Amino acid sequence: MKRTIKTIILFFAFLIGVGSYAVSAQNPPAHAKAHGVKKKYRYYPESNVYFDPVVKKYTYLKGGTWTTVVSLPTTIRLIGSYNDFDFEGDNPWKENSMHKTKYKPTKSVKSTDIKKIDHDYDSKSYKGNNGGKKK
Repeated sequence: MKRTIKTIILFFAFLIGVGSYAVSAQNPPAHAKAHGVKKKYRYYPESNVYFDPVVKKYTYLKGGTWTTVVSLPTTIRLIGSYNDFDFEGDNPWKENSMHKTKYKPTKSVKSTDIKKIDHDYDSKSYKGNNGGKKK
């Protein structure tokens, strides 16, 4: 009788072990990224800037390196149209040459479209805005 009970217990333990192994073998580990999942990105061709709307971060080319920031420096303007696209992965800028060809700027950017801020002024000749008062 003891032998039969042990056999039954071992049999069920074996079934439970095999069943849980089969289920875990079919699914990727929890830390692995799901394949085939695409994220939405926005590309600004005039500025060559990418935007990830989920994390709300911009990525732009700075000195030959792609840099990701929460807000763009004042030297970069997002002018013209943008293109939304789906990309599988986290680094769409790795395909920047293809994006530059596919999403060409819709208009040429004129120097009058961009306001320049002149930080190099002579402090002696600078009169300011007179505190907002009219002269």
